[in-house]
Amino acid sequence: MKENYIGEIFGVSFTRPIEVDSVLRLVDSFPDLAIKRVEENGISEREAVDEIISEFLNFIENLNKDDSSEFIDIAEPALLAKGTEHTTDLVSEMDPDKTKWNFYIRFKVSKPLGVDEESLNLLDQYIIEADDGKSLKEENVLVLRNKISLIYREILPLSKKVEQILIMAFAELGIGIAYPENLVSGFALDNIQKNLESAFIGHHTKFFDDYYERPLIHFSDKFGVVLFQEESSPWNSNATVENEPYDVNLLEEAFGDNFNHLKDTSVCDDQFRKIELASSILTTSIYEDSLVSKIILSMTVIEVLSEKTRRDNEELRALDFLVQSMNETNDFDPDVKASLTRTLESMRFQSIGKSCKSLVKSLLGKKDSQLFYKLYDYRSQLVHTGFLKDDQEKIYKIYSDSFFLAKKLLSTYIKQFSETS
Repeated sequence: MKENYIGEIFGVSFTRPIEVDSVLRLVDSFPDLAIKRVEENGISEREAVDEIISEFLNFIENLNKDDSSEFIDIAEPALLAKGTEHTTDLVSEMDPDKTKWNFYIRFKVSKPLGVDEESLNLLDQYIIEADDGKSLKEENVLVLRNKISLIYREILPLSKKVEQILIMAFAELGIGIAYPENLVSGFALDNIQKNLESAFIGHHTKFFDDYYERPLIHFSDKFGVVLFQEESSPWNSNATVENEPYDVNLLEEAFGDNFNHLKDTSVCDDQFRKIELASSILTTSIYEDSLVSKIILSMTVIEVLSEKTRRDNEELRALDFLVQSMNETNDFDPDVKASLTRTLESMRFQSIGKSCKSLVKSLLGKKDSQLFYKLYDYRSQLVHTGFLKDDQEKIYKIYSDSFFLAKKLLSTYIKQFSETS
């Protein structure tokens, strides 16, 4: 069985299930990696350690939630052990007992709670309040705040557990939780905020021979699980995005073109029914805000328009031989023979992916058919593994390409249908 790729950091690749040896090998490499960076980059030990810590934590935070928790469980004891073996104590840098950390979770909800309260107190430790500080009744951006500060190695796993608890609790009410990085509507603004934070911190950080100074602040309007030092001050970026008006002339032109294509067609035709279903899925994909769902729906549009394609004669002849051989042999249990025979019979048609590629190639050409195959592979990764091994910007590009390919194919399909009706 093919293992699921999770990611790579410092030359060590990880797959699911996470191998303990790989995590330990990663942790063992930290001291040598720090020394190498000092020698090659001419930076201090503190700067080298800070770089490694930052990259390590970013890697963990960007993992799938289950993978992240498992990774932390394996890495934590090894990191603690490193503290007694090396003068450059990474755990002390990450987690000095005197430094307390806290977290908040800022998130969007699919619909407001509808209660005329300013906040909800959960387990006497967590508070949920509206992002604007007003009533929870109509607000769809909420913030969960933690009351008790802890050292880093305690706050990180706690924050991730609370996030999952929060999601499941809201799901009981039929309310979904999401972050803009996973939603098309908030993707651009989320990127602006990330770039703004990076630029601000980079501009105001000063490096000296054996230490550095940076502003002790944390951004209070970031989405997701946000960890910050207890003494840091909150700062709101106030980043916004303005949308430009749509071109109504383009709307009029598109309406006229499609009217001319469909006005003389038969609504009882099987192809018209395909167009109805495909256009319904396409417009649903526009309404859908999740990047992952949009990719899957866009590819589904192409699947709907495709036709079952039989294999060529030589392949069918080979299948006939295999079916006949299976029926004639007495080496297997009848149930096993029946099951395998059904599987062989189902292979008389090409896979849905190949049928789609043939359709795209016939209507749009070779270049778009090659693009489809790449996009369909991404779609398969999402369906079978639940994630893509790419950053959010790459996923947004995958969505854009998927949507425009589906729309282009449907438009061409409609045009061809009108010409043959």
